[in-house]
Amino acid sequence: MKPKINTLLPILATLLLWAATGQSAVRTITSKGNTYVPLNNIVSYYGMQFSQPSKDRLRLRNKWHTMEFETNSRRCWVNGTLLWLNNPVQKIGWQWTLKEPDFSKTVEPAIRPYAFLKQAGNRIVVLDPGHGGSDKGATSPRKIYEKLLTKNIANRVRNLLQARGLTVYLTRETDKKVSLSERCKIASRYRADVFVSLHADSGTSSAEGAGTFVLSLPGEYSTHSYGQDSAPTTRYPGNKYDVANQALGTRIQQHLIKSTQQTDRGVKRARFQVLREAPCPATLVEMAFLTNPKEERFVLSQNGQDKLARGIADGIVAYFNDVKRAKQ
Repeated sequence: MKPKINTLLPILATLLLWAATGQSAVRTITSKGNTYVPLNNIVSYYGMQFSQPSKDRLRLRNKWHTMEFETNSRRCWVNGTLLWLNNPVQKIGWQWTLKEPDFSKTVEPAIRPYAFLKQAGNRIVVLDPGHGGSDKGATSPRKIYEKLLTKNIANRVRNLLQARGLTVYLTRETDKKVSLSERCKIASRYRADVFVSLHADSGTSSAEGAGTFVLSLPGEYSTHSYGQDSAPTTRYPGNKYDVANQALGTRIQQHLIKSTQQTDRGVKRARFQVLREAPCPATLVEMAFLTNPKEERFVLSQNGQDKLARGIADGIVAYFNDVKRAKQ
């Protein structure tokens, strides 16, 4: 008896999808009501090889990409860049697993950004120099204010991007206070394709490094609030761009660390207002710790500022190149 046409259609659609992408859907498992992706299935999905270089490190590699996961930890590295997972890599039965959103919203955008950016734009950038006016932000030991550093770096990034033919706007051109909501409205008025908010951090005198934040996922913790109370489930306007946010944040962090050789604090998640209300893919970059004397000297130097600006600009351009590839 011949198979019915309506029975063959789903099979045919699956085969066509596999032929178009070169990959089939990754297989998942369910445990206690949650969906997980076993690392062994990711190995098959990407055509990788699995190894365990140490008892607490798992490595997946092919000729294009290397992923490393820390067991029972939220830290993973994709091609050397630290990405913070929403949940720890954990063992279910005999196999190590990722919670499904960590695969689809963290790992996939870092490995295959071009697969998700076909509808994204790649021409208009809005840079947001953090703080301003009476809001000085962090202060360095030598009384350098964050609001001045962010404006300086924003100008340098703008010059680099304009030299590459991009249209760039700033949320503030002078030392004035601009509300967080207004910064996002400015990005909307300019029809921004990306919004990048620039900041410098503060902490102990030994705290160091650069990190990039993207918006937390609904129902998942922010990186620094993991395990506290229950994770918020609110879906914000910025969550429309969850995958693109991660792709953009990964590219910026990757190139920022490559340019500056700073300590890699990774791509993290937070519910900052400018990320919640962003009208396009958005990140917030913490460029350095002003309270660290070594990093203070770095960000005050011509060389340091050039490296910071170049890393951020190169990251934005790399993301736009991903968008171009997606459209092709």
